[in-house]
Amino acid sequence: MKRLFLTSALLFAAACASTGEGPSNPTGPSSGFAEEAMSGGRYRIAYTSPSDASANVVSNRTLARAAQVTLDKGNEWFEISSKIDGKNTQTLVIVMGKGEALAGGPKQYNAKETLASLKGKVG
Repeated sequence: MKRLFLTSALLFAAACASTGEGPSNPTGPSSGFAEEAMSGGRYRIAYTSPSDASANVVSNRTLARAAQVTLDKGNEWFEISSKIDGKNTQTLVIVMGKGEALAGGPKQYNAKETLASLKGKVG
């Protein structure tokens, strides 16, 4: 009986570890970054603050992460195609590229310059 219980417990733990699911966080949503590749070469970048950070801090951290992901994927610039703000959360959908930028609108960022300008502001 002990062997059956131990085997069941190990299988349950392995299933939780492999899916990334486990006990829910009773204090609220988890904090940190999440990234997701989407169709059409777009990426969704989300940041949830672990505390009551200002909207400016949340925005800067999300923007910095978008710049870092852009560089990590071998690109030079990104453009924000959509943005959703929530309480202590921001989600950006970005399109990345290298070389010649798109139209160069106000929502387009050079990834290296963006990271440099945010250094010290994102703690």
